[in-house]
Amino acid sequence: MPSVRRVRAAELAAAGGAWESVDVEKGKARGLVMVTLTMRHYARQSLSLLVQRQREAWKISFGQNALKTTKQIRKGLGVVGYVRAWETTHGDNGWHTHFHVAVFLDERPDARRVRVLERLIYRGWADALEKVGAYRPSQAHAVRVDAPAAGEAGQIAKYLMKGQDGKAWGAAQEMVRADVKTGRKGHRMPLQIARGAVDGDERDVELWREYEETATGIRALYWSQGLRARLAELVELDDRQDAQVAADEEAGPDKKPAAHFPLRTWYGHIVTVPGRRLQLVHAAERWGTSGIRTTVESWGLLWGVDVTEPEKLPAGAAPTAAELLTRMERAELQERAQVWRAEFDRQERQERLGRVIYQPQAWEARQEAQRAADEARADEASTAPERTQTYREALRAAKANRPASELQSAMERFRQAS
Repeated sequence: MPSVRRVRAAELAAAGGAWESVDVEKGKARGLVMVTLTMRHYARQSLSLLVQRQREAWKISFGQNALKTTKQIRKGLGVVGYVRAWETTHGDNGWHTHFHVAVFLDERPDARRVRVLERLIYRGWADALEKVGAYRPSQAHAVRVDAPAAGEAGQIAKYLMKGQDGKAWGAAQEMVRADVKTGRKGHRMPLQIARGAVDGDERDVELWREYEETATGIRALYWSQGLRARLAELVELDDRQDAQVAADEEAGPDKKPAAHFPLRTWYGHIVTVPGRRLQLVHAAERWGTSGIRTTVESWGLLWGVDVTEPEKLPAGAAPTAAELLTRMERAELQERAQVWRAEFDRQERQERLGRVIYQPQAWEARQEAQRAADEARADEASTAPERTQTYREALRAAKANRPASELQSAMERFRQAS
């Protein structure tokens, strides 16, 4: 992924995670939902036409030209702001453009709230598409709203910037949103088209040129007004312009990589902790790889596991375009495997928790049964001597309790009989 997309993805990961957890101590967890907006398309339609209608429909439905009632509804549903990413794929029916939108909410949504959001968003989006001359889509294919599981908002937000590299969703969407993955029904991402162009496919060369001409100048990421400033109060954001990011990270002839940070380390231990990126830059500038190693080890990370030595190339060797594409595809597969493993671990933890959930009614029933059993044993112990009394003991007890006159009468009858 290019340097700009990598930096912006790191921002979104940190922002999504911070937003979701900021008010947990106050008993109010904020939420985030992912919205996908698509439009009907046909092979004869050019990418530029689809992009034009897509932009106009957004302005009418959710942008600067949105109706006042739409804005009021959005406020009533607790929408604080959004981050919108643009994505396109190509398949048998031509170009397929869509928006992925991370919507930040004032509280974590339940299933009912998600359904309400989906219904209202579809109504505005479908009406806007008709107004700009596009075909009216069905709700099943035009709009989808997904609410990530607790603790997954950061990763979901990060993958807004992964769309053009082959993956646009996080763990939950890896399993349920196959319609935006590479390979589904012949849909290809720009990265795959570039691969074909490098290999000499004439059709892919034409498609890549069309993509370059249309996509140049499109804002891959757009923040709604005020949201970035609000998130900056919660987490450190990179204030550099995209051009400055590219210039700062462009590798010159005398620049060499100093270390390699796997994604789990970078997003889990670096970008989410304010100040750590700056510390790494200072350490690399002053001491190079050794300085980076000392710094990351001071944070409790393991050199060679959490952070590794950079890949070494022979002097004067430079990777070809095909080699770069291969590396990007390999890195994408590794990242996807990490996402799957994280999702499996999360499901396993939930399953274990489900087996030890506290159930007050069942606990009270067990306590009542125990008390009843204890009382029964106590009653049994108190009556045991009476049940185990012998015949002679009972006879002596009866004699002891009989009046003296009865005993004398009995003795007299015995003498007469003898």
